[in-house]
Amino acid sequence: MNKDLKVELKRTVHASQKKCFDAWLHAETLKGFMIASQGGSCPTAKVDARVGGAFLIVMKVGEKEIPHSGEYKAIDPHHRIAFTWLSPHQKAPESLVTLDFRKIDEQTTELTLRHVGFETEGARNGHEGGWTVIMNTFEGFFK
Repeated sequence: MNKDLKVELKRTVHASQKKCFDAWLHAETLKGFMIASQGGSCPTAKVDARVGGAFLIVMKVGEKEIPHSGEYKAIDPHHRIAFTWLSPHQKAPESLVTLDFRKIDEQTTELTLRHVGFETEGARNGHEGGWTVIMNTFEGFFK
């Protein structure tokens, strides 16, 4: 694992801080934006939204289903969510995703995603592409 390899993305979302935060902890809303490629989908999402709870997200690209799982490490209502991230492309248990939600006004939130703990530059680059699509989808999710 190389601690210098990371992904950091910011988006301005036209929804309240609470709505943005809650969307990341509910299976049905996750299915609407956890799509890491154009034309992909997220047919399965399971969430146990508590510190120590687990999640499973299955992304579908063409006919291929790609499972992603992890454990919630921090849930600070409406401000921060942190979770481990395991996938066929990133198996390091130290891989950690942190989402920070900053209120701009009543209907606008800045979302910052950080993903650290990549094993290789290739894994980081692949995840950067996937997270970019997810964040772009999330940015337009509430329109």
